[in-house]
Amino acid sequence: MTLDSGVMVQLGQTRSWFAAVALIVLATALHAQVALKADPFLGIEGGGNTIPGPSMPFGMIKPGPDAGANQANSGWEATGRINGFSQTHVSGSGGGPKYGNILIQPTIGAPRATRIGSDRGDEKGTIGYYHVQLKRYGIGVEITAAERSAIYRLTYPAAQQANILIDAGHCLTWISKAGEGQLIASSQVQIISPTEVSGSSSVTGGWNKQARPYTVYFYAVSDTAAEKWGTWRDGRLYPGERTEGPEPGSKTGAWLSFATHQGQQVGLKVGISFVSVEQARRNLGSEISGFDFDRVHADAVSAWNKALGAIELTGATPKQEQMFYTALYHSMLMPVDRTGENPLWQSDEPYYDDFYAIWDTFRTSGPLLTLIATQRETAIVRSLVDIYRHEGWLPDARSGNFTGRTQGGSNADMLIGDAYVKHLPGIDWNEAYAAVINDGEVSPPEPINEGRGGLEDWKKLGYVSMEGTDRSASLHMEYAADDFEIALMARGLGHETDFRKYLERSGNWEHLWDPQFEEGGVQGFIRPRHRDGTWKKNFTAMLTSTWGGDTFYEGNSWTYSLYVPQDVAGLIRKSGGPQRFVDRLDAFFDVSGRYDVGNEPGFLSPYLYIWAGRQDKTAERVREIVAKSYHVGRKGLPGNDDSGAMSSWYAFSVMGIFPNAGQDIYLIGSPAIPKMTLHLAGDKTFVIEAKNVSDVNRYVVSATLNGRPLDRAWLRHEDIVQGGLLVLEMAEKPGRWPTGELPPSLSDMKSSLP
Repeated sequence: MTLDSGVMVQLGQTRSWFAAVALIVLATALHAQVALKADPFLGIEGGGNTIPGPSMPFGMIKPGPDAGANQANSGWEATGRINGFSQTHVSGSGGGPKYGNILIQPTIGAPRATRIGSDRGDEKGTIGYYHVQLKRYGIGVEITAAERSAIYRLTYPAAQQANILIDAGHCLTWISKAGEGQLIASSQVQIISPTEVSGSSSVTGGWNKQARPYTVYFYAVSDTAAEKWGTWRDGRLYPGERTEGPEPGSKTGAWLSFATHQGQQVGLKVGISFVSVEQARRNLGSEISGFDFDRVHADAVSAWNKALGAIELTGATPKQEQMFYTALYHSMLMPVDRTGENPLWQSDEPYYDDFYAIWDTFRTSGPLLTLIATQRETAIVRSLVDIYRHEGWLPDARSGNFTGRTQGGSNADMLIGDAYVKHLPGIDWNEAYAAVINDGEVSPPEPINEGRGGLEDWKKLGYVSMEGTDRSASLHMEYAADDFEIALMARGLGHETDFRKYLERSGNWEHLWDPQFEEGGVQGFIRPRHRDGTWKKNFTAMLTSTWGGDTFYEGNSWTYSLYVPQDVAGLIRKSGGPQRFVDRLDAFFDVSGRYDVGNEPGFLSPYLYIWAGRQDKTAERVREIVAKSYHVGRKGLPGNDDSGAMSSWYAFSVMGIFPNAGQDIYLIGSPAIPKMTLHLAGDKTFVIEAKNVSDVNRYVVSATLNGRPLDRAWLRHEDIVQGGLLVLEMAEKPGRWPTGELPPSLSDMKSSLP
């Protein structure tokens, strides 16, 4: 345990053993309550799309408000009425909506099936807790959650008829131009008793254009018996009825009514399942036995304290603590642990859903979990391999037990490759290898959902042509990086022929390099090509597209011409050498619109200076990006959090080490906090100490690793996980450090081959 300096001084001054023990207990308690330093409302506005409601780490149930008319992906909007509180959400994702199932809304007066929203007041929350006042009804709503069940504490005014409405026909239904809206396939409710309601909701569509419905089952129980009840279907009320549905496309619901006195608290708890009502009942019974709201909340806080306590900060400001622990919190909301909740097949392997999407998370979120939640990341990778085992493909994105859509490369290859080179235990590597080989060799029947579109071009031409698939240039660049991961696995597993084949293919990125194209004083760019070899006409390096476009997905050539994580040394040579590469990076960052902190393909870009011998420029860029784009408050994120990807980028950048995903390399940037202690697997600890760090002192001028001088600006994974101490001396101006070898690249591997 590391004590704050103030606590140490007090211990030194006291001679009372009892006082010393009391201070140790106090210090332990202070460190243990890291969860309360995070802010679940950080990033819910400004496009961050994070969720304000409670959740457990990787928890399946995510209850929270659905507000506003547009019904954004997170369910929450800054303006508009609260329509109720649904039990399923995704956090930090963009595009069309997903989930918003099983809506609960307390009301007073005559029950109604539509237009039940209320203006809100006193909306607030902490980790594991959400509160709001429904002004229309004078009802206070508090929510906390376990893994697969939630409990509500509803505080009513005096009313002759107070209600709990349960809308099984609700989902987030915003229809986007891309056709990503959700549709109710069917729903049903059953009032089992005056305190119990069960049912289900089946939905198609959403961001991944789900063709096969997902179904959320629920079992809810109140501590207050209803005096009246009823059901509805498609807006028509049936007082006294107990059962409604299922009918194709029908929207059903139920209500329980009772009289209340002023300030009466009514408890409601609900369990959910993706398998059956009976399993929803079991989930609730095993997690929340009574109606002790405060105990469930305390358990949630305890779980988050354990999860977030994997990294301990010393000397951080309150603002830094809030932003950092919120970043860790966001990184542990998705994917979702649904082990035992897979309706498609039975398996002894873990099952995770809501990979939304791996294109976002493989770069920082996966590597972060690998360090501080190794068992969790192992389970996630095993789940991906099991999905391949039963469905024949690895997903790039998956939600509602349905794979789709593929945004970039076959990005699960990167996540699996990262786990392989970092020796995560307990994974069937032969099956994992078969999965990535399938991505590299087999053309998918539905490339929008799985595999690699344009793969035949990739294998025959050495590049992805504009005729081969949409988003051809960005897919091409990502396939090259994916193939490097296959090469690394092939070599480690003894497949020498495959190793050489995929190592060669990982150099295909050069086949879209147009050395003659010049823009903004920089020469040489990645440029889309036709199948006949000619370049795209009317091309500029600022062209970008999303679905259906013929250039780069959520990026431009400025960004993707720097996306060669497997061979930065080779990229530098293509760019004309180290100084021209530095000039290129400067032009990328200095001109507005070229670099987008809110999109993942540029995550590694500020760290590329290190390969050119300019670690000081990395320090400058990282500090500038953090200061400009990350803040406390509801608009604290630079766009979609993308399932924690943006948050985990921030966490690594503040820590001062940054992963080159898919390799066992961490680049040293510019730590912003005096001391960080990483509590790792096997009871190991790794400490990063930044001496004299401040807003001004951003440059590393010397470094030691476990007491020995470190002259290079990068570490191996093994340097960290075996435990140790990294000391970085910080100063206002850069010095000569580092003077040692540059980070490795594919070119180095090729040059060493016999």
